[in-house]
Amino acid sequence: MSTTPEAADKPAKPLPDLADAVTAPFWAATREGRLTVPRCTSCGYRLWPPEALCPQCQHAEFAWEEVEPAGTLWSYATYHRALDPAFADELPYVVGLVELTCGLKMYGLMRGDPADLVIGRPVTALFEPVDDEVTFVRWKAAADG
Repeated sequence: MSTTPEAADKPAKPLPDLADAVTAPFWAATREGRLTVPRCTSCGYRLWPPEALCPQCQHAEFAWEEVEPAGTLWSYATYHRALDPAFADELPYVVGLVELTCGLKMYGLMRGDPADLVIGRPVTALFEPVDDEVTFVRWKAAADG
């Protein structure tokens, strides 16, 4: 970690709450380079984002299933103004909505050349470690897309 005045003045990027029981299994899987989603153990409904109760049957128990870390770019937006000051150094950045091969949709930052982004193009997940505890899922246009 840098101790330069510039680094000290820079706002810290928000990190997930790893103690949150609703999302902890997701973050544990991303540390291992796996993409997982919850499935209700009562009715079988698969959901994203994770919630404390199944939106279909109100059951509170979920099994986490590994899904293919790939999908199709469904939509995207390029941000020229940071919604959080901590991201100002990344401007412009692209946020994509990816339809996973399992059918769920997941938002995430897009990596690579923005010129490669085309709605309907295949994308693959990238697992970017922030530290020993947190790994974020990012997305990139698939090489064969």
